[in-house]
Amino acid sequence: MNGDGPIPLSAQDIPEGARPWRLADGERWRAVETARWARPLWAALALLATAIHATATVSEPVCTDAAPCGPEWWGFALFGAGLLLLHLLFLYPGAALLCLAPVLALILLEPGALGDADATARLAVVLAGLFAAAGLQHRREVSRRQTALATEAAGGVRHPAPLDPHASPGGRIALAVAAFLLLVAGAALWQALAGIDRDRHRAAGATAHQAQVTERGEDSLTVTLPGGESRTLSVAYPEDYPEGATIGVLVDGDWARTVAEPYDAFGWQLIILLTALPGTAALLHRAAARRRTAALRDGPQPVLRVLAAEGRDDSRTYIFAFDDRTASRPLLSFYGWPEPAPEDADPDAMAEEIREALRGGERDWVLRDAVLYGAPGAGSGAAVVMAGTRTLTVERALTGVRPERDRAGTRPRRATTTRRRGTEPGRAAHRAPAPADTAATMTPSREPRRWSAGAVSRAVGVFLLLFNAGCLWLLLHDGAGLNWFLLLGLPGAVNMTVCALSWRVTADAHGLWITGPWRVHRIAWEELTAVRADGDALRFSAKGRPTVNLPITGFRALEHRRHGTSGAERARDEIRALHAYPDLRPPRDASAREQGFALGPVIAVLIAAWSALVLLL
Repeated sequence: MNGDGPIPLSAQDIPEGARPWRLADGERWRAVETARWARPLWAALALLATAIHATATVSEPVCTDAAPCGPEWWGFALFGAGLLLLHLLFLYPGAALLCLAPVLALILLEPGALGDADATARLAVVLAGLFAAAGLQHRREVSRRQTALATEAAGGVRHPAPLDPHASPGGRIALAVAAFLLLVAGAALWQALAGIDRDRHRAAGATAHQAQVTERGEDSLTVTLPGGESRTLSVAYPEDYPEGATIGVLVDGDWARTVAEPYDAFGWQLIILLTALPGTAALLHRAAARRRTAALRDGPQPVLRVLAAEGRDDSRTYIFAFDDRTASRPLLSFYGWPEPAPEDADPDAMAEEIREALRGGERDWVLRDAVLYGAPGAGSGAAVVMAGTRTLTVERALTGVRPERDRAGTRPRRATTTRRRGTEPGRAAHRAPAPADTAATMTPSREPRRWSAGAVSRAVGVFLLLFNAGCLWLLLHDGAGLNWFLLLGLPGAVNMTVCALSWRVTADAHGLWITGPWRVHRIAWEELTAVRADGDALRFSAKGRPTVNLPITGFRALEHRRHGTSGAERARDEIRALHAYPDLRPPRDASAREQGFALGPVIAVLIAAWSALVLLL
């Protein structure tokens, strides 16, 4: 490995006339970023808020003999299209624009789309859709401007991208998964329509009677027919039929149902929703990967000499300006897909490099000389040829290019150069400091060190607790039903709530005490291999045991505004320093009181008590 800078490319691997992407040009490219108002989160929130408001204004259906309920298809289609649209907003602006127009037209023109929602609620949804459309168009314009700047930086030099013309762009797994899920959705749709058709034919040959309701169950009615025969009928809304009321009943032998409630295809509709949405998303992912790869194969592409590095924590490929030798600010990143090895590649050398990468999972990442093919813009495709220690690596973007901004949590591993750890000039403020840098700011303590939930973290925990309580009220106060399936997500929600309220890490002479939601973990210093802060989470890796996770330790964006760093990042940096420099560790072990107490069982009892109270009310 070259200790004086990035691993260099050989002369034959550098296209003729390829120009370096200078830091000044790269900063111009990165400065063209999406305006805050146009970011997909705001469009998604606006659409969600207005859709929930419009749905809340729709009255519950009342099934009568004169106006039977019947299967609801317009609302189901609109709900599915809305969920798909939210997915597209974040990943595929062009497809989102195409999907947005028919959804807005459906809301405006079809009376059954939002039931009896008033005109104001419908207009609010349409205005939110127009806001989303403006943001999507702005993001597409940003991508076009970035592509133009990258093409300008290439100076008109173009070369074919070194991609295998026969390689599968995007992989066959996504296509197989999409085909299977859409096949299941098609079968469920066929079953739903067949059930509706059978019910219609059976009802056409049945005899209508006026029966008296004698008893109501949770999802059934007991009625007495004119001849005195008693029948128990399945219904969706038993509360609409008071005891003693007279209702219409269709009878055909051993088959019977109320006139007001024909066949309910909700179960099949739910299967359609759960399979068609991920199947369509997988198909779109496959199509987008094919389109990006086809664009790279379609003739010569602009080429730029850059520096590249592979991220440690997120496995992304990061691209730096060619003159950014300290790797201070990544310009863009993407998830790469390796192309087939060149014919002249040495298989033994490739195998050894793979073994080194697997062995060196926790070492510093390596900065590599590279050539970028394609004019990158947000969401576009790209391919990169990177120098390796023994072989050449060719990758294409499996996902669209993502411009990198100066924010915490989007950094690759620190570059390997001849400078000592923690002494690179120009290191970005958001990058994780080296243990030596953190150790220089710490003084030895005679008491165990502790990092725990602060005001922001506890506020997040209280919000999650109240949110969970509200969700339980909405789910349970109407009694048992299909909405109880939503309770499957309750354990994960409780896990995050407890962690935000009471997470704690205590460092003593011999290791760490990690207070998670349900138990206190012990990791000795000699067993600890890595500490990572992934967003709002903390993860501890140790030899021979599963990773210990603290899923949420606060709200990083707010903590950065208040303190410049988050509780998870501060704990990570200081624990790494204590791990690297034993002299900083406290001389004694933590007492039982200092080790922490898992609050999970207490919160679980409170939630169980609240659930019982809701069911009793």
